Amino acid sequence: MATKKTSKKNSKKNFQENYASFVLGAIIVVILGLLVANFITSRNKDITNTGEQSADKTDAAKATPSPSEYKVQANDSLSMIAEKVYGDKMLWPVLAKANNIANPNLIYPDTSLKIPSKEEANKVTAAMTKTSYTVEAGDTLFKIAETVYGDGSKWRLIDSANKVGRLPNGNPLIFAGNTLAIPR
Repeated sequence: MATKKTSKKNSKKNFQENYASFVLGAIIVVILGLLVANFITSRNKDITNTGEQSADKTDAAKATPSPSEYKVQANDSLSMIAEKVYGDKMLWPVLAKANNIANPNLIYPDTSLKIPSKEEANKVTAAMTKTSYTVEAGDTLFKIAETVYGDGSKWRLIDSANKVGRLPNGNPLIFAGNTLAIPR
C-alpha cells in the first residue's frame, strides 16, 4: 500500500516537473522568436535606409564642408570614415596622422576623431607622396619623416637614401635649403 502512495506522489511530481519544463521551454522559444523577428526587421530597415542615405550623403559631402569631429561607430575603419567624410577612402592616412593613430587597424567605438578639412587633407596627402623634400630651418630627419611618412621613426630611410653628414656625436647633419630624396 505504501508503494502505491509513493508511486502516485512520484508520478504527480514528475508530471509537475515535466509541465513546468514544457511551459518554460515554450516561453524561451517565443522570446527567441520575437528577438529574431526584431533583428530581421531592424536589419531590413538599416539596409533600406543605408541605400537611401548613401546618395544623400554623397550629395551632402559635396555641398557642405566636412565635420571637424567624427564619433567612431562599431565596425568603422579609417578608410570607411574617410569615404563618409571626404568621399575618398584613400585619404585614411590623413585621419591616422591627424589623430596620432599608430595602428590604423585598431580604432575603438565611441572615440572622437579630429577631421581635417578637405583642403588640409589634400595638403597632407601631397606631403606624404613627395619624392623629395627641401630642408627648412629647424628641421630634423625625424621631423621630416613625420611629415612625409606620418612616422618619425622612419628617419633612417631618409638617412640611408641620402649622403647625410654626421656631427661628432654621430647624429645626422642637414642644412636648410638642401634637397633630400624621399624613398617610397
